[in-house]
Amino acid sequence: MAAAIVFAAWWMGGRAGFDEIGSGGVNRKFLPRVGEVAPDMMALDVYQQPVLLSQFRGQPVWLTFWGSWCPPCRSEMPEIQQAYVSLAPQGVVLMAVSIDESMQESQEFAAVAGATFPILNVPERWLIAERGYDLYNVPTHIFIDAGGVVRTIIAGPVDEDSAMAAAETILAETAMRPAESG
Repeated sequence: MAAAIVFAAWWMGGRAGFDEIGSGGVNRKFLPRVGEVAPDMMALDVYQQPVLLSQFRGQPVWLTFWGSWCPPCRSEMPEIQQAYVSLAPQGVVLMAVSIDESMQESQEFAAVAGATFPILNVPERWLIAERGYDLYNVPTHIFIDAGGVVRTIIAGPVDEDSAMAAAETILAETAMRPAESG
């Protein structure tokens, strides 16, 4: 039975090496790949106004998909808040996109959890799936450099240290980019 489970995980995970099982799994087939430009996507802000990922081109972005209905998402919220407090002054934009719930539900939880970052919402997962973000693991964190290139994907909860380490990759890439003339 254990062999069947390991084989199924390997098969569903894109037949990655056994040392990679659990480090992205099925999400790897349905998310943008590290090193590729992140597809544009839209979420709604608290005023029901669209917010596009492309609005932040030129800035490093931490894109996280979560839901107040998700126990790991709930438990990582204080860690995200701590990382956000450190990263926002460095120019990292946090797009915290709640999925499969109403804006009211996500806002209420964020307020109770003490989140000070903006909460965005996509009420139904399929709305982002067709844009290249077909999520099978929640939470999922995607770290995108200022050029729009995906540098790190974490399928699962983060703590402050792992979020900071992933953010360092996008900050380093951003620092190496030549200034754009405009």
